[in-house]
Amino acid sequence: MTGTYLHSTVVPDDALAGMTLPVGVTLSAVPWDDAESARLRTIQQAEIAVRYADPDETPTTSDIGRPPSADEIVVSLLLRVDGVPVGCAALRDVSGLSDEIGGFHAPGTGEVKRVFVSAEHRGRGLSRLLMQGIEAHAVAAGLRRLVLETGTKQPESVALYRSIGFEPIDRYGEYADSDESLCFAKALPTA
Repeated sequence: MTGTYLHSTVVPDDALAGMTLPVGVTLSAVPWDDAESARLRTIQQAEIAVRYADPDETPTTSDIGRPPSADEIVVSLLLRVDGVPVGCAALRDVSGLSDEIGGFHAPGTGEVKRVFVSAEHRGRGLSRLLMQGIEAHAVAAGLRRLVLETGTKQPESVALYRSIGFEPIDRYGEYADSDESLCFAKALPTA
């Protein structure tokens, strides 16, 4: 599939009311352990491992961050194009949890996890749609701030997050000591 999407349809999810998506694109909440979403997350981790691998080493899919568990997830989103799963993103509530740099995440803080769009569907604004969905669910859940981590070798992710209002913050949690990590935050409007 090439080009951009020109037509739109309204998303049926209550938290996403009023959000429009291109024709053929659907965005739906799925369980964290949904097989299609899990498959996309596995592809994402493998892709990231290649980007960060030492040229003399075999890439590993170990993640710096602690993988989310199903009970922490506020929402897990799956994006499909013409019925084919091509993107995912998740949101976990980290309110009150240690930030591992001497403090705690404030009440009402969510962490964006696993934003991914398969390579053949990039450059069409689908990651932006996933982030709009995450933000809509965060606001509906009463969250007031989002945080996230990305990496120094993911310039397209950094550009996306900055373009939608995320600002750099000190590294937190398991990312605090990683020179390859970049952390961002964004204040959300109240519902």
